[in-house]
Amino acid sequence: MLASIQQQLEQRTGAWLDLTRVCIGDVVLSLAGLAAAETELNRELAPFCKRGERDADADIEVTIDWAPELHLRSGDKAFDSGSLWTLTREKKEFVFDFASPFLGAAPYKRMRVDSGFRSARITLSRRLLGEHSPVSPLEYPTDELLITNYLAAAGLGIEVHGCGLVDSEHGAFLFLGHSGAGKSTTTMLWKSLRDPEILSDDRLILRLHEGELWMHGTPWHGEAGFASAAKAPLKRIFILQHGQRNQFRRMPMAEAVGELFARCFPPFHSAAGLRNTVEFLNQVASTVPCCEFQFVPGPAAVEAVLAFHG
Repeated sequence: MLASIQQQLEQRTGAWLDLTRVCIGDVVLSLAGLAAAETELNRELAPFCKRGERDADADIEVTIDWAPELHLRSGDKAFDSGSLWTLTREKKEFVFDFASPFLGAAPYKRMRVDSGFRSARITLSRRLLGEHSPVSPLEYPTDELLITNYLAAAGLGIEVHGCGLVDSEHGAFLFLGHSGAGKSTTTMLWKSLRDPEILSDDRLILRLHEGELWMHGTPWHGEAGFASAAKAPLKRIFILQHGQRNQFRRMPMAEAVGELFARCFPPFHSAAGLRNTVEFLNQVASTVPCCEFQFVPGPAAVEAVLAFHG
C-alpha cells in the first residue's frame, strides 16, 4: 500500500518522498510525505524514529500533502478539545481540524482518519504554514491522537497520566497521579537518589504482552522533560496521594479500575473506544495489584516504596 501511495503522490506533486517509521507504545506509524526539505519529525519524536526499518507492516499508515488553504467546516462538532483541535464526522471518517489563535480561525492542518485509526491523511495549509517549512505534521497532539485512538479502537492499550521509571536493581515502577499529585516530585526524588531510567515524567502507555503488563515510554513528557522509547514489565501500580506519612493501601479491583480510569486519557468522542478502555482497565487491575501510596516528599518516600516492593 505504501508503494502505491508513494506513486500517487509523486505523480501529483513531482516531489520525492521520504518514508519514516515511528514507534510509540509498540504501535508503528509509517509516514509518507513530501520532500524532507518541507516536512520533518520534531525533536521529541527523534528517539522513537525507526528510519530505514520498512519491512514490517505498519499499524497506522499516514500520508501527508499540502493544500493552498483549509476552510472552516460547517456542521456540528462531535468533540471540541477546548484547545488546538476539534473533531467532526464525515461518513465513516473522523476529521480533526487543528487551529491556533496565532494563525487565525482557519485550520492550519486537517487530519482524516478511518474508523479503525489504521489509515490517516494529513493536509497542511500552504497559506498558513508554507513560510514556516520544514514543518512537523506529527507535532503534538497529532501523534498522540493517532496512537491513543488506535489503541482504544482495537482495545489494545491505554495512555495514563503518571511517571514511569526503571531502577537498575529493583525493576520498573509506575506512579499515577493527577496534576499536582506529586509526579514531578517523585521523578526528581528517584532521579537524585537512584538514577533510574525515566520512561516519562507525565504520560505512558500500558499494554498487555503474553499475560504481563508492560509500560512504554512516550514523547509526551512533562515539565522535567524526561522521555524514553524503552519499555518494561510491571508488577504493581502506585496511585499517588499526598499524605501525613508514607503508607500503602491495596485497592479492591472495582476501586482500582475507577482510579485508573480517572488517570487515563480515554476517547470521550467514541462510545466503542470508551467500552474498550474500561475493558482493558479491568484486565490491568486483574493482572497487577494497584496500591494507593500516600507519601511525604523526601528520601524516605523512595525507601518506603523499595521496602514495600521488596
